[in-house]
Amino acid sequence: MEHRRLSRRRLLGVSLGGVGGALLGLSGCGASSGSASAGTDHLSLWYWKGSLSDKLLATARRGVPGRAGLRVRGSQIPDGDIDSKVRTSLAARAYVPDITVANSDNLATFFPDEHEFLDLRELGAEKVRDRYLDWKWKSCFTPSGRMIGFPLDAGPTALYYRRDLFEQAGLAYEPADIAEAVPTWEKFIAAGKGLRAKAPGKPYLVSNIGNVFQQILLQSTRQFVDADNRFIGDQEHVRRAWDISVEILRQGLSARITDGTPDYNAAMSGSRVGTMTTAVWAVNSLKESAPKTSGAWRLTTMPDGPGNYGGSYMTLTRYCRDPEAGFAFLTWLLSPENQLRSYQEMSLFPTTPVVYADPAMRTPDPFFGGQRPIDVFGPAARKAPVVYFSPYEESANTPFFQELTNVEMLGKNPGRAWRDAVNTAETTVSRLGVS
Repeated sequence: MEHRRLSRRRLLGVSLGGVGGALLGLSGCGASSGSASAGTDHLSLWYWKGSLSDKLLATARRGVPGRAGLRVRGSQIPDGDIDSKVRTSLAARAYVPDITVANSDNLATFFPDEHEFLDLRELGAEKVRDRYLDWKWKSCFTPSGRMIGFPLDAGPTALYYRRDLFEQAGLAYEPADIAEAVPTWEKFIAAGKGLRAKAPGKPYLVSNIGNVFQQILLQSTRQFVDADNRFIGDQEHVRRAWDISVEILRQGLSARITDGTPDYNAAMSGSRVGTMTTAVWAVNSLKESAPKTSGAWRLTTMPDGPGNYGGSYMTLTRYCRDPEAGFAFLTWLLSPENQLRSYQEMSLFPTTPVVYADPAMRTPDPFFGGQRPIDVFGPAARKAPVVYFSPYEESANTPFFQELTNVEMLGKNPGRAWRDAVNTAETTVSRLGVS
C-alpha cells in the first residue's frame, strides 16, 4: 500500500483547544457517553481504505476470536479527512470513535491533546511489547511518557536501483556490491556521475531531490522541532540533507520530475531514472508505473543506513466505551499472525519481526530478478532509528520542501532559498508557540 508522503503538502490541524475549547483538563477514562458506539452491541472503529485488512475487519464485525461478545464495526473515512474528523468529534465530545487509525505523521499532532486518548500501558500494553519493533514501540509515546499509539505497520526504506543500467555503466551492480560501493550519500553521488556519464541514454540518478532530502532527514533522530519545543531546522542535520540534495542537482543528476505524474511514469518505464530512495510500500507502485522494467530492478541498503518512511498506529480514545475490550481488539488485530495475514492480503509491512522469517514473506520476487525483498527490508525495519516528530513538524518543514522545489524547478539560488526556508519556518512555528 502506498502511504501518504510525510509532511510535504498538508498543514497541521490546530490542537483541540483551538477547535472546541480547552479539553486537556477533562477527565473520564472510558467516558462512554460520547462514544459513537453508545447504545450498540459493538465498538466503533475509524480507518481509511487500505489501512487495515478487510478480511480481518469482517471477522471482527462478526466477533473477535477469543473474546466472547466483542464485536468491532469499522467505518471507512477518507485518508485526508480522518485526522480532522477525529478532532471535530473530540471537540464536540460526541460521536467519537472508540478506536481510530492514525498515520505516522498524524500521531504527533495529537500530543498536545494526549489526554483525549487512553494510555495503553494502563491496559497491559507492556505485556506484549516484545512482539514489536523496538523503535516503533518507542514512537508510540508522547514526550510526557503516555502511550497513545499502538504499532500497526512500518515503512522501512531501501535503495531501489536498475541493475542493468549500473552494469552497462561499468559500475558495481549486484546488491551486496552496491551496498559496499555506495555506503554514504557522497558515494551515491559519485556513482550517479558514473551512471550519467557511461550508461546508454545517460540516465539520471534520481527523479527529484526532494526525495533524497526527506530520506536523509528520516535517518536522523531529530527533525525540525525537538522534544523541548524548540525550532532546530537551522541546525547541521537539516543543512547536511539540504546540501547533499542540492549537490545532486548541481551535478546534473536529477531528472526534475514530480513523482506520480505521467512524466514520472514515462521516465521510469523509459529507463531515464536509475534509482529510487524510498520505502517498502513503493514496491507495488513501481510495478504499476513501470511494468516493462520487471526483472531489471534490485534492492539494497540505503546510503548511510536505514530509515522508516510511513506506517501507521492505532489509538483508543478516552471515550472508548469498553477500554479493556478495545485493547483486546488491538492485540488480536495486530498480533504477529494477523500482521502476516495483512501483509499477504494487502502488503502492509509488519511491525512484528518474528514473522520476517515466515516462508510467506520470503518469496522471491520476479520483478526484482528473483531477489527476496524481505532480505533488505527486514534488516532495515529492525535498525531504523527512533525519530521524534513534533506536533508542529509539518508547519516547520513545509518551507524547506517548497524552497527545494524552487531551486530545482525554478532555478532559485540555493543559498537564498535556504535562508528563506529557515526564516519562513521559524516565523511560522513561533506563532504556534515553538521557541
